[in-house]
Amino acid sequence: MRKLCVVLLAAIILSLSGCGFKDIDKRFLVVAIGVDKGEHKKYNVTLKLIIPTVVVSPGQSNFQLISYEADSISEAIELMRSDVDKYLDMGHAKITVIGESLAQENISKNIDWFVRRRGIQRIEYVALGQPTAKEILSLTQKSERLAGNSLILSFGHEGTESSFITTEYLYDFYERILERGKDPFMPIIKVRGDTYEINRVALFDKEKVKLILEPNETRIFKHLLTKKPGFELQVEEENMQYSLSVQQLNYRYKIVTPEEERPYLQLDMKLKGIAEESEDIQFRENWSQIEEAAERTMKRSILQLLTKLKEHQLDPLGFGLRYIATRHEGHQDWINWTKIYPKLEFRVNVKVTLEGTGEIK
Repeated sequence: MRKLCVVLLAAIILSLSGCGFKDIDKRFLVVAIGVDKGEHKKYNVTLKLIIPTVVVSPGQSNFQLISYEADSISEAIELMRSDVDKYLDMGHAKITVIGESLAQENISKNIDWFVRRRGIQRIEYVALGQPTAKEILSLTQKSERLAGNSLILSFGHEGTESSFITTEYLYDFYERILERGKDPFMPIIKVRGDTYEINRVALFDKEKVKLILEPNETRIFKHLLTKKPGFELQVEEENMQYSLSVQQLNYRYKIVTPEEERPYLQLDMKLKGIAEESEDIQFRENWSQIEEAAERTMKRSILQLLTKLKEHQLDPLGFGLRYIATRHEGHQDWINWTKIYPKLEFRVNVKVTLEGTGEIK
């Protein structure tokens, strides 16, 4: 009986297949993916591959860039496998860049592959590359210790923390495409000399780019989206010019739909900060005048942005989602919102509290 068990166990072990594991030295780690519109075929796909080195130092990041044109992203990657001698491991990809020309088409068809593809992380960053994604991936900054690390640090807030850089994830972008009342967006990456310029954002209407915000509009949009402080508000009036460093920010809003009056959105914001870089000494001045000037500046910037979004019928801040979530008529709520939004009035109230002028008496 014991011999029979040993024979059966040996037969089972011999019939088991291997796990197909490949050592790290037999893999190419893909850190970034770029998708552009092809010249001869539908797509031009670019992969940025890490080349491991013994010495890791700034400006010495080694990488290999491979590109292929095909009528589908899957086909392009399959063709790339014949150009390399190692297994393409896409589980380490941290960012996907979509070319500007491709973003003018139906973006949902292009993003769908990344969501369905096994091995692609849904928490990777997505961005729009100007003019092409390949040009963005081709750049390596002098400060980079690892290939593609400068972009990852920029969007991950582990390195720089800029009020102009808006981070977007693959899962959130895809959900915004499907979700009513919440439109998708992407930060824009542009090459300027030997570095990246990331200070604008592209807004989509579920399919393609419909509006690109300027840097100052992008800054206001980011802080309305995230409610995070840590930015400089430039206050410029006839007799007063200074910079307010915002340390605390919070706001609430509600959508009011009176029966016989125009619907409106009431937004109440509170800011706390320190006055910096003033042309005149403000220590003995009336702080209320300084606060009121900042309130007018912030209110004007918010109203201009919200009005611009409404004129282009875009809703990346999710006002429509809030509306249908707080009503109880089912599908009719969305139909009502499409009629309300074009005539919605914005009422903004900003309260600024100055905690100091940054001066020593």
